[in-house]
Amino acid sequence: MKLTAAELAYVRSQGLYITEKCDGCGTLLNQTVRFTINGKLEVYCSAVCRDRVYFGDRYETRTQAPSAGKPAGTLRKCQQCDQEFTDGRGKGLYCSGRCRLRAYRQRKASAARLKRYAPSAPA
Repeated sequence: MKLTAAELAYVRSQGLYITEKCDGCGTLLNQTVRFTINGKLEVYCSAVCRDRVYFGDRYETRTQAPSAGKPAGTLRKCQQCDQEFTDGRGKGLYCSGRCRLRAYRQRKASAARLKRYAPSAPA
């Protein structure tokens, strides 16, 4: 995202030529290092910041959930139906293929709704 007029004036008073900040966390962006998502205008400071925005809750669930990285065979809770299940791999989020597919379809439908109501880019 572009810097506001006040931020831009401060940065210029420091002798820097920076015009953008990260759309994820607000960190000032260096002109040479930019992380983007294909087909979107947002710019991010790092791959981690970009992935947090792109993957949303799923990324947080896999990296910071108390159950992340538990050994195989432990009891987990399905992210879709909240049913407890025994995971065979140690990283499963869903109790069955049905829940996994239902979650995928919900994500796909919400993305389509957001895309439909997003303002169109100027031609």
